Amino acid sequence: MAHGAFGDAEEFARARLDALRRFAYLISGSAAEADDLAQIAVVEVWQRWRKAGENPEAYARQVIVTRNVSRWRRRRREVLTDDVDSRPDDPAATAVGNGALWQALQQLGKAERTVVVLHVLYRYTFSEIAGICGEPPGTVSSRYARAKRVLRSHLASAQPTIRS
Repeated sequence: MAHGAFGDAEEFARARLDALRRFAYLISGSAAEADDLAQIAVVEVWQRWRKAGENPEAYARQVIVTRNVSRWRRRRREVLTDDVDSRPDDPAATAVGNGALWQALQQLGKAERTVVVLHVLYRYTFSEIAGICGEPPGTVSSRYARAKRVLRSHLASAQPTIRS
């Protein structure tokens, strides 16, 4: 790897590590896992700087999602926490800072939460998500539909009723 590319990868890591950590937090639901996933992603981008191409952040997000998918396939149970710093420079910051939305996301399993975060906050298509997660687009679409039902139900029950 040329020295110039090494410098670019380092600059990317310094500039985007916090945003990747927040993205990983939304995907994993755990600050500790988010730290691990973001650091793994930055290292993989650095190691594969040329492969990361013109969009190293998309490559890093793919690393985070695929590593997280591997984790939730091995381990089905989870404990969600809300111990992450929120900054307003990316979509994850808004979701983490919004108590009602974050509580609603906690109602979803990791697979459904991953689809919702990628599709709604980061605007990935179902085909792109399917490619990242290694699943058929129909499975992604079904997970999204199921997640929408859960989110709507949770958000509706969380709304206070207004009496006239």
